[in-house]
Amino acid sequence: MAILIGIDIGTSSTKVVAIDERGSLLSEAAQSYDYSQPRPGWAEQSPDTWWRAACETIRQTLDNLGTPRGEVAGVGFSGQMHGTVMLDDRRRPLGDAIIWPDTRSSAEVDDIRAQLGAERLGLLTANPIAAGFMAATLMWLRRNDPERHRSISHVLLPKDYVRLKLTGELGTDASDASSTLLFDTAHERWSSEMLECVGVDEAVLPPVHNSCEPTSGVCAEAAAATGLAHRTPVVFGGGDLAMAALGSGVVQPGAACVNIGTGGQFFAVADTPLYDPQLRIHTFRHAMPGRWTVGGALLSAGMALQWFCENVSSFGSYSEVSQAVATVAPGSDGLLFLPYLAGVRTPHMDCSARGAFVGLTTRHTKVHMARAIAEGVAFALRESQQIVGHIGVPVDTLVASGGGTRSTAWKQILADVLKRPVRSVAVDEQAAVGAAICAGVGAGVFPDVQQACEQAVRLEPGRTEPDPRQTEFYDRLFELFQKLYPDNRHTFAELGRLCDGDR
Repeated sequence: MAILIGIDIGTSSTKVVAIDERGSLLSEAAQSYDYSQPRPGWAEQSPDTWWRAACETIRQTLDNLGTPRGEVAGVGFSGQMHGTVMLDDRRRPLGDAIIWPDTRSSAEVDDIRAQLGAERLGLLTANPIAAGFMAATLMWLRRNDPERHRSISHVLLPKDYVRLKLTGELGTDASDASSTLLFDTAHERWSSEMLECVGVDEAVLPPVHNSCEPTSGVCAEAAAATGLAHRTPVVFGGGDLAMAALGSGVVQPGAACVNIGTGGQFFAVADTPLYDPQLRIHTFRHAMPGRWTVGGALLSAGMALQWFCENVSSFGSYSEVSQAVATVAPGSDGLLFLPYLAGVRTPHMDCSARGAFVGLTTRHTKVHMARAIAEGVAFALRESQQIVGHIGVPVDTLVASGGGTRSTAWKQILADVLKRPVRSVAVDEQAAVGAAICAGVGAGVFPDVQQACEQAVRLEPGRTEPDPRQTEFYDRLFELFQKLYPDNRHTFAELGRLCDGDR
């Protein structure tokens, strides 16, 4: 039996799974952490927090397996995308990493858009630029922290730092590189024009590999820290979106994945690097050769419900609030929620946007508010679905992933709002499972990605069907939801100017 390990370096936790070649879950472990916000709009994490979490969860996973560590056939990585890890010439972190929820680089985003224009930006990267992306962060550092910027010898994405510590090898993969906005997604190379625009020397960027390509393997120091055998095969892995696609079996055109984790995503598979000319959605390289993922992102999905539980309501657990949501009728008794607690990416690309409950009355309870949050997240994901359809990417099959989709009520809301049957994967933690699948391909356990997914990904036998009685009702609510941001955009911006330090 081949044991394959997948490591997912997330925003709120590191998760490790061990599976066999049939996709059966053998062991799993997780360690939670938070990110710091030293100033309003900033979001940072210590790279060594990720490494310590990876070491502890790998050891726990191996202990749970109870098998000799030499039986691990391969290790793969998944990770939060867009973040910037800066290293000096001895490969030590230059302070905390600046991660994807960070909005300090909004002025740089405006400057990049003005300098290049939407048409040129689309041709160069197939993507919109947003605060928190590596390109904008590096431009901000050059302008606002020039001493640290001059000290940079290497720049990595979050999972690539942990893999560096595990193997001693610098590198990234095309799926994660395409999320930096320094990468020519269509031609799979760093973009010299984007680098010149941002002021980055290509020498600080890592070489780009395929997700399933093997590295030099676990180094001796990391073997001692993790419990893995020295020289255990390790592959480069990919961004969490591409890895969630693998772990969900979403690798062929016509398939799409809806993910509700800390953030949320709706993305479909395309066999050409199609992109939205209005740059409202993203086109990233898939881990599957000859494929791209096309879709949109929501910055606060599960995070919105977690915020509500921890700061507003008295719900004691995610399970409790999920059960309560099912007791409220669709539409939350006339209550809408705009889930822009951390700004909005798709479709408005506005880091000054804010969340809002609209329609509150004295008859509304915390349960109505919780359901309105779940419905608001679904409406926001439908905006991505709508744009994906408009640019000609078909969607026939919809697979749900992420912690939020463990909720039966939330899955039913997604099916009704997105008007598609929703399938679920039998094994949770799809991004970590996708990383393990990559490891299996790189180690020769599977001949290729397609056969790996056919062999190792198992969908639940049933599916959540749209309720015809609710889809038309949700259509009307979606029309109202789409008016909330345009009607309040200037208010959001003014609130930011008044309350976030620009008084």
